Amino acid sequence: MTNPFMIAGALFSAVGTLQAGRAEARRQAAIASQQEQNKKVEQLRALQDHNARLDSFDRFISTTNAVAAINNRSQSDRSIAALKRAGRDKSMQQIDRARTQSLFTQSRMQFAADDARFAGQLARQQALVSAASSIATMGYRMQQVTPTSP
Repeated sequence: MTNPFMIAGALFSAVGTLQAGRAEARRQAAIASQQEQNKKVEQLRALQDHNARLDSFDRFISTTNAVAAINNRSQSDRSIAALKRAGRDKSMQQIDRARTQSLFTQSRMQFAADDARFAGQLARQQALVSAASSIATMGYRMQQVTPTSP
């Protein structure tokens, strides 16, 4: 005789496992979405930082030109040109360093988003396997307790 409680238990277990897998996949999708949003915010921050550094360099050049004019020095003066060159080199180094750091941060955020998506897919697959295992185990147990016909 088939035991309805065994069948119901196996079905509830399977459904619960599938729902838990879907919930974990949704949670991981939300994490991935947040990481991608963080990446966009980092891109915006990097652009603003870049623009601020360029603005700072422009102010440096303007100030250097004003100081040269006040001191009645030519723009072709070697010390003024060396000062501008040093300022430009320092600004470019800072911009390159900030760009590299930002790209690294964005890369980490994209990896975290991809990893969360993968974890969500894995949770769904694990839930499916676990649900199928519950049903198969229930079938095996029912076979063990069901009398065979002569």
